[in-house]
Amino acid sequence: MTDIQHLISMQATADVFKEMNAEGSSNNVIEYYKNMPDDFLNIAGRHAGIQKEHLSIYRQLVRGENNEFLDKLKGFEHQLQPGDLILVTGTSTSSKTLVKLQKSIYQKARSSHIAVIQAEFICIDAMPEIGVSLRLVSEIIKNVEDNWRVIRLKSLKETEFERLNQTCIYYLEQPYAILPSAKPAKKFSYCSELARKIYINSEIKECSIPKNNIIKPCDFDKIADESSKWQDITESVRGFINFCIEYEDILNFISKIYINGVKLNRQRFDERKKTKNNIKKMVKKGIVKSETAAIINNKTDELESLLNYKFWDK
Repeated sequence: MTDIQHLISMQATADVFKEMNAEGSSNNVIEYYKNMPDDFLNIAGRHAGIQKEHLSIYRQLVRGENNEFLDKLKGFEHQLQPGDLILVTGTSTSSKTLVKLQKSIYQKARSSHIAVIQAEFICIDAMPEIGVSLRLVSEIIKNVEDNWRVIRLKSLKETEFERLNQTCIYYLEQPYAILPSAKPAKKFSYCSELARKIYINSEIKECSIPKNNIIKPCDFDKIADESSKWQDITESVRGFINFCIEYEDILNFISKIYINGVKLNRQRFDERKKTKNNIKKMVKKGIVKSETAAIINNKTDELESLLNYKFWDK
């Protein structure tokens, strides 16, 4: 997700096809979109959730023109990267109670929630009632105390980013539950457990994350405070995170093409899973021969083995 301008063009194309139900090459549609009058682009921007004060930036982005958003983005020496952990303290009563309870385990406990950076300004976390989902960094920072911090594993290599990315996607839509398990939970997640198993299943070595039956946010506080393998990068990325908050509407627009693509992968996976179950039922009823079912299932498995993303409930 480093080519922001390319993502914007793709999102603009997707929006135009949706609005126009047009046929033709994506290049023609992009050109059509770029040549739209300002008023039409403003309407499209508002429809896409762009704030009024950022409509001029939206128009410039779609038209491939220089603008303050891209200039600021290029100016950051330090940005977030896959695997960075955001430690936050929620403002709700339950969050504050959790922090107090954790102090009996670790006196310096201050966090009630953990999120993992999946790609630049997108992170993944597990929340009650929602489960595991992708969210903008700005959404994580909202409604939390201002003592949030970001930590990074010093030994993490850029060659490991893609594996981390895939592991994050693997756990999408896993239901939220807090149950004891020293090993990565296969059918549930909670915030700190998700962070731990993303590292474990990405085969990131020597990350010093404890193997407790219940892994708590304060365990990551202790890592941040005491582990020499991790570094606190809060101040170096604070400017970038503030940028993510300031331009949340623009980043939300840009991220749609990526997040919707991941969701489509997940939807197609669910459809294939449902097809397999239906074929299994048809075999039991004698409607389909077991040999035919085996051929169909093998073809489906071959297709899934070639896909970039796989999911936990296969």
